[in-house]
Amino acid sequence: MSQNSPEEPILAQKFKFGLWVIVSILAIVLAIMFSFFRLQRKNAGAFFCGPELPSPESTYYGGDVLQKGEVLAELLARWCIPGDKINSIYAALSKTDFNFRKMKPGDSVALIYQGLDLNGIDYYLNPVVLYAVRFDSNGSASALKLTNSVDTVRCAIRGTIENSLWNSLLKMGATPELVVEFAEILRYDIDFFTECNNGDTFELLVDRLEANGRFYRYGRVYMVHYKSRTDNVYGFYYQDPSGRWDYYNEKGQSLRKTLLRSPLSFARISSYFGMRFHPILKIVRPHQGVDYVAPRGTPVSAIADGVVTMARWNGGYGKMVEIKHSGGLSSRYGHLSGYGPGIKVGRFIRQGATVGYVGATGLATGPHLHFEVRQNGKPVNPLKVIPPRAEPVPAKYLADFQAVKNGYLELFKKIAALPVRVSESLPGN
Repeated sequence: MSQNSPEEPILAQKFKFGLWVIVSILAIVLAIMFSFFRLQRKNAGAFFCGPELPSPESTYYGGDVLQKGEVLAELLARWCIPGDKINSIYAALSKTDFNFRKMKPGDSVALIYQGLDLNGIDYYLNPVVLYAVRFDSNGSASALKLTNSVDTVRCAIRGTIENSLWNSLLKMGATPELVVEFAEILRYDIDFFTECNNGDTFELLVDRLEANGRFYRYGRVYMVHYKSRTDNVYGFYYQDPSGRWDYYNEKGQSLRKTLLRSPLSFARISSYFGMRFHPILKIVRPHQGVDYVAPRGTPVSAIADGVVTMARWNGGYGKMVEIKHSGGLSSRYGHLSGYGPGIKVGRFIRQGATVGYVGATGLATGPHLHFEVRQNGKPVNPLKVIPPRAEPVPAKYLADFQAVKNGYLELFKKIAALPVRVSESLPGN
């Protein structure tokens, strides 16, 4: 029997080591490929309607949204779409009214594949309007603007104030636009920054617009209700047979008044009418108005119809607008950062028009609005002025109004009693 040479164990070890290296490299490559495909699917949010490796006849879809600062071309590049196809998509869209400058974060894009080749995209401006781009058999792209049908669902929103009306309504599924509209309807009776407290309750009956089962936006508000320790205010939308419409209380009186309660819809009062210690002059002197704290640039509304009598720098007021109203009443808006469109001395403006924007000009420690109301030239407390209401429901239509009002109340009770979770009514679900 021959003896083994001392080199054989060394060769065997080298063979085993080489085999181990090859197997390890293959395992790493497979792991990287697996992770890559998983990452691609995760990042792109794609969903597949065919097998994992689709055949040329298979159609499947991917979905993505524009990120902050991103445009469509960059999204398509993330999906590894060739440059020539991206150029074709842009060329096709440019032949429609598609506005490339209005692309924004959150816009949805659906990618349609035929096998492994991109066959087209659907660009959703919103759930109603989309632009469809498709490639033909020759590789040419064409685009078409499509509009989905909109379904209207009447819905009821009910909740309790926690911290603020804004946050509480958003929590119940309202959009920022709906919160503003709710506050606008009741702004003549309730100042939501001086009279809004935890535990107050609110209710709305409103149309919810949906496209393809997806939330689009809210429509007409038919009923609002706000109850606090001191107020119990209803508002009902009513259009009489002559075509005139407004929001009225239970008795048919208009919620609108000749004066707004506040020139700002959402602001906090930092200083009230009366004697106070001036933070800059360091003396105690009369404060002849109310100070509202709000972000710089917040629009300031005229509290009533009137004629502009001043729009200039006025000492400690800084940039100021003064408006003369009927009945010897006038209003002043101070510390503005700028004036509203068309605000000039002698110009007649309507209630709610923008007179300027919150700033910190003049004697001001930070951005806020100094608001004054004067009666025959004498300063009065703006929070205690009680203006008359606008025209009520005409007597000949009062019975019809009462029937409409009762219908709203019954419908709200019926909808509010349905076993629907709050999350099911949230926009976007």
